Amino acid sequence: MSSTEPCRLTRRELFDRAWSKPMTRNAIELGTTAPQLTALARRLGLPLPQAGHWMKKEVGKEPPTPEFPSDPVLDSEVHVVDPAPVPRRGSVLPRRHRQPASELLDGTPSTADHAPDAALVPASATEGRLPEHPKVSRTRRTIGRKAGADRASVGGSGHLRLLITPSLGERACRILDALATTVEARGWSIETSDNGYVVAADSEKIGFVIEEKLDRVPHEMTPREIKQKADYDRECALADRGIGYRPWREPQIPQHDHVPNGELVLKFDHDYDAGGIRRTFSDGKRQRLEDMIPSMIGSLEKWSVAIKARREDRARWQRESEEREQRHQDRERQARIEGYRIALLRRQAERVREIDGLSALIARWEEAGDAGAQFADLLDFARQYQRHLEKQIAPTDVAKRIAALKLMDDDVYIYDAGRID
Repeated sequence: MSSTEPCRLTRRELFDRAWSKPMTRNAIELGTTAPQLTALARRLGLPLPQAGHWMKKEVGKEPPTPEFPSDPVLDSEVHVVDPAPVPRRGSVLPRRHRQPASELLDGTPSTADHAPDAALVPASATEGRLPEHPKVSRTRRTIGRKAGADRASVGGSGHLRLLITPSLGERACRILDALATTVEARGWSIETSDNGYVVAADSEKIGFVIEEKLDRVPHEMTPREIKQKADYDRECALADRGIGYRPWREPQIPQHDHVPNGELVLKFDHDYDAGGIRRTFSDGKRQRLEDMIPSMIGSLEKWSVAIKARREDRARWQRESEEREQRHQDRERQARIEGYRIALLRRQAERVREIDGLSALIARWEEAGDAGAQFADLLDFARQYQRHLEKQIAPTDVAKRIAALKLMDDDVYIYDAGRID
């Protein structure tokens, strides 16, 4: 079949092909891609072989083929599948039609093909269409260089974040293009960050990523795992017969695998400041991700308001906490300074009491008369000590000590309490 013409087949033909040979071989024979055939089968409600089916069939252990689920309406139609794109060396994923921002804001669904595995549009088909958003182009080129059936990660500075299989690159870029256009039409912007582009909504930056969902399927044992299991069983059987030792560890073979299923989900980065606002949008049975752009914009607007309010609440709480701490420190400082001053006053009061006591004692001894030379010397020392104490409490002397200690300053701190005398 020509690779430039679409293939046509009935529902029954697709069912017979799906259960007679792997979908990749069917795609080569029909000139299309396996994801497109798989998506068509799912849309038509046809059962498909599970992972590991064809390996089990090679050893004669495949499960029985299910009955064909007939449907008079669908069985009478001929279904068309787009041809596979012709890759060129150095080519990148082509651009698609860009939906006007006014339609997205009004909630009008896009007329673009929403199939998760739609064929890539030839470059000539984009003539006369609106140019793609420049910040999507680099992401498109990067995902276009990826290959394989597993999910590939795209991100970092200058990229929009993706975690999808390369075959979904066209659709993911189309969604990103519509989202970026709508964001800018809303008056916001797409700004760069270390992890990738983010939406700057009312000065609040919100990151996002488009991922491909995963299905949990029974694990298909690889030839290496089959050999490991057989060797383990053989050694256990020999050990039961007394030959050798039982292996200390059974081969670690997973029970399930997680494989991409072709459905996309857009997630806004988790932020506890956003509360319970919706952060995940995904493909469903009745709605595709492309139709949810207005809902995403509404969530972004709510997120920006919530994050700003929570940030202001945190700033107010921080400011009030700092003010409480400052008042506490002021009270502690005031109590410390007043303690220094009270200690100085108490010491001066003690000196006054000593002076009064010495005065009474000296007067009494002087009335007693001469009691010897040594007593006269002690009396003379008492008079000298009294004059010393009087000098200590003199205003000029106290003022000098206050100045030396900086006792009347508001932020004084005296490390040695013995200096307060």
